[in-house]
Amino acid sequence: MTLTITDPAQAQYSSSQQYDPSITHISVAFSQFQVHVAGQGDSSAWQTIKISSQTIDMINVLSLSQVLGKVPLPAGKYDIIRFNVTVVTVSFSGKPSVMYTVPSGSLKVPVINGGFQITATSSVTVQLTLSFNNNEILTMNGHLTPVATANVVA
Repeated sequence: MTLTITDPAQAQYSSSQQYDPSITHISVAFSQFQVHVAGQGDSSAWQTIKISSQTIDMINVLSLSQVLGKVPLPAGKYDIIRFNVTVVTVSFSGKPSVMYTVPSGSLKVPVINGGFQITATSSVTVQLTLSFNNNEILTMNGHLTPVATANVVA
């Protein structure tokens, strides 16, 4: 499985900008990626996938995708991706950076259309989309609630 990430284009400002022009970087630190075996209980069916902890600047993946990792998975059907968001740091033009947390520190993202199947000879690319509410960022209250989806793209 190849896991990619993007921040989908949803222009809110003139010149096709996703976020307020004062926002120069949205750096998201990810760790501990897992996939859920479809049809299994929530507590025991999680498989850790060996994707290293990393920080992605979401401004750099607006309407583009970046590979988070490529990992082998045992044959089976998988329906949810779970990962930690340890911190989100937003940089502003002419202002100090602000650090934010995500509620519970982790995200569980169902894979659209019921998930994906892995066989001994198959591979799949799953794209995570992650976006933030512009007003939540500008409020600078220290908390962000991102919108996330996961979709099989290849």
